[in-house]
Amino acid sequence: MKAQTSTSDEKSIEIDNYIDYIMQEQKIPGLALAITHKGKVLKKKTYGLASIEYNVAVTDSSSFWLASVSKHFTATAIMQLYEKGILDLDDEIHQHLPDAPNNWRGVTIRHLLTHTSGLPISRNASAWSNRSAKGTYTAKQIYENSKKDTLVFKPGEDFLYSDEGTYLLGYIVHKISGLSFNDYMQKMIFEPSGMSSAYMMDHFKIHPNQVTGYSVKDDEIIPDRNSYRLIDTELNAAGGIYATIDDMIHWEYAMTNNLLLTQKSKDLMWSSHKLNNGYPTHYGFCWNTQMIQGKRIIYHPGVAGTEYLRFVDDSLSIIILTNQAKYERAISQKVAEIIGVSPHIKGEDIRPEHVSIKKPKNKALELLIGEFEFVPNENYYLDDIIKMDIVLKENELWIEYPAKKEYRKQYKLAKLDNGRWIQLSWEPTYVETSFELLQNNKNISFKVYEDYGLGYDIHVGELKKVN
Repeated sequence: MKAQTSTSDEKSIEIDNYIDYIMQEQKIPGLALAITHKGKVLKKKTYGLASIEYNVAVTDSSSFWLASVSKHFTATAIMQLYEKGILDLDDEIHQHLPDAPNNWRGVTIRHLLTHTSGLPISRNASAWSNRSAKGTYTAKQIYENSKKDTLVFKPGEDFLYSDEGTYLLGYIVHKISGLSFNDYMQKMIFEPSGMSSAYMMDHFKIHPNQVTGYSVKDDEIIPDRNSYRLIDTELNAAGGIYATIDDMIHWEYAMTNNLLLTQKSKDLMWSSHKLNNGYPTHYGFCWNTQMIQGKRIIYHPGVAGTEYLRFVDDSLSIIILTNQAKYERAISQKVAEIIGVSPHIKGEDIRPEHVSIKKPKNKALELLIGEFEFVPNENYYLDDIIKMDIVLKENELWIEYPAKKEYRKQYKLAKLDNGRWIQLSWEPTYVETSFELLQNNKNISFKVYEDYGLGYDIHVGELKKVN
C-alpha cells in the first residue's frame, strides 16, 4: 500500500464505471465523490440526481446529510476544549453535568467518545422518546429524556454504539462553551475549516441545494422516512451536519494540515480504545480504527448513505456522499482497491493471539465448493439474502459475493485450528468473519460469525449451500 499522488485517466474511468454500476445496482439516485492526498484533490465528481421528483442533478453545491459521519466533528469539538485545558478526557461527566443520574457514576468523556459508556444502543435510547414530527425538541428536553436511561453495563466493560452518548458530548460542549452547539460548530469548526456551505440540521429553514433523501423498499426507491429527517432537534451532535462535497474537501484539508487540532490530539482520536479487560474495540474517538501492515486506517459510515475512509499514514482520503439510506456501505473500499491503496490481508494478520491457520485436506475443499445463500439474522445490518460462490483456485478456497455480479468481493478462506474457516479480508469497519461448518448428511451450511476483537463472536446468520 503506497500513497497516491495522482489518479490516472485509466483509473478515473474505472472508478466512474464502478460508480455508475453500483448506483444502478443499489438504486442510489445521487452521489458525490472526492479523493484527496495531503488535503489536495486527486479526483472529484458528482453523479446522478439530487432530486428525482424535480430531475435536479447533483452538483458541487449539493448539500448532503452526513448522518453519523457528523460524529467525528463532535469529537473534534471535544478535543478542542481538551487542548485548551477546559476539560480532561477522563473527567466524569458529572463534573460538567452535575445533575446527571447517579447510576451514570463512573462514565467519563472518554467513554462517551468511544461508545463504551454503557448507555443504551441508539434504537433503545430515551433521548428522543415519543418521537413526533411536530414541534421542536430542545437541547434541555433531550437531556432530560436521556436521564431516564440506566447503563446496560459498567463503563468500559463493553462496546455499544450509542447516539445518546454522542448527544451528551454535544450537550457538554454547549454547557462548557456557553454557546449553543450549532453556534459552536459554526464558529469553531465550519468557519475555520472553510466549510462555507455546511450547516446543522434545521427543519424550519429552507436550505438551497439540499438533496432529497431516499431509501429502498421492496426493490423500489421511496422517500426516506428516517425519523432524524423528520424530527426537529435543537442539538443533533450524533448526526446533524449537512455539507457539500467541497465542504468535505475543505474539512479534509483542515484536519490534514492541523488547522483545528494538533497531531497529538488526532493520534488520540485515531487510536483504538481498549476495554477494561484489555481487548481492543477497534474504535477510537468517533472513528472506526485499525492497524494493518503497520499503517493506520480510519473509517465511519452514516445511515444517510455516507462514507469517510482515511488512510492516515498515506494522507489519502476517500469521501462518498449519497442520498440513499439503504445500501451496502463498501463503495469507498472498492474505490481504494481500484486506485491501489487497499491492504492485502495475510494469514498471519488474523487473530494471531487466538488461532493459527491449518492447511485443509483436499476432500474438505471439494465438499465446500458451490453456490450459497447468506440469510442474515437480527444481528446483521442488512436484511437482504446475499448469494455467494465458494470456488477453488490453485487448491485454495475463495469466497465471492454477490455471486455472478460484475463487481464482487473476492476473499481467500483459511482453515483455523478451532475448526472454523475465516475470511482473509479487509473491511473498513474492523470485523473478522468466520464460518462454522454444519453438515447434516448431504446438506452443507455454515453458521456465520463476526468478531470485533472484543473477545467474543456474534452470530449473524446462516450460509446455506443451494447448488
